[in-house]
Amino acid sequence: MTATPTGQHGDPPATLAELLDDLEDRPELSVEADLDVELDGHPASVVGYDDLVALDLPSVPAAVSLWRNRPIDVMDAAALLSSVGLTAELRVRGVPVARLGDDAVPSGLARRLGLGPVELVPEGPLLALTRRRE
Repeated sequence: MTATPTGQHGDPPATLAELLDDLEDRPELSVEADLDVELDGHPASVVGYDDLVALDLPSVPAAVSLWRNRPIDVMDAAALLSSVGLTAELRVRGVPVARLGDDAVPSGLARRLGLGPVELVPEGPLLALTRRRE
């Protein structure tokens, strides 16, 4: 994906608002990915298909660590994902625990916890803790 420069002399967008303006009339993205990565010392996998990108972490503590050390504000991430028609799903041991972006339906619980525009899957962490390893 390329964005039309908005700054002087072809500079890239300096703010999220400028980037969103650049992306406004662009077609939605489709993602294909199958990656193994390490986040904060925890192994993780990233799988992308069509308009969903799923990050699968090995444990609930790994997910909490990622949340605490997140590299981007939740509101900014949600706006950016929605602007390009993508949804990010956080999974723990294959079990969805949260969604963010275009297809996410923000939950009242997430708002009360101060998590922003996040769709929580309330039973997800419990299922991830109790799921048998294969």
